[in-house]
Amino acid sequence: MYQGKNMLFESLNETHTDKLLAFELENREYFESFIASREETFYSLTGVSNHIQELQDLQQKSEAMSFVLMQEGCVIARANIKNIQLNGSAEIGYRVGIGASNRGIGSLCVNHLVCISENLNLKHLSAFVIDNNPASKKVLLKNGFHLDLCIPNSFEHQGQFYHGFEYLHILSQQPN
Repeated sequence: MYQGKNMLFESLNETHTDKLLAFELENREYFESFIASREETFYSLTGVSNHIQELQDLQQKSEAMSFVLMQEGCVIARANIKNIQLNGSAEIGYRVGIGASNRGIGSLCVNHLVCISENLNLKHLSAFVIDNNPASKKVLLKNGFHLDLCIPNSFEHQGQFYHGFEYLHILSQQPN
């Protein structure tokens, strides 16, 4: 696990707008090497502000939770719980900046999301990965997820087709 100084998960809010934009711009090419690019309008203060507002609206409806991992005043990663359903299921996702990669930050993010999900009394989490991102598969397996579904050659990214994988984590249920 990465042992950095002053790392703290914070709930994403409007005070993070400038820092989140800087994070997304700095890591744009890196992220787009694994996943589809965001709309061009996202990469502005207005675009990021609107994005944060949308996520806060989902949180108010108990449909999602979004976090940033801060270190020394900068965003180094993002972590999200989304599509929270009444049946206790939800999806997770995370993004680790290139400067913080290969240091256990992905595992830290997933562990944080699992802990938050247990506190929310969710029953199971899913995460989706395409096979151009073996590091994410490794992080999910390390954090108690197991392969649940493979969708062969069904995702196109940068002109190539990839397999999609859904991973599932059954959360421990505390007795009432």
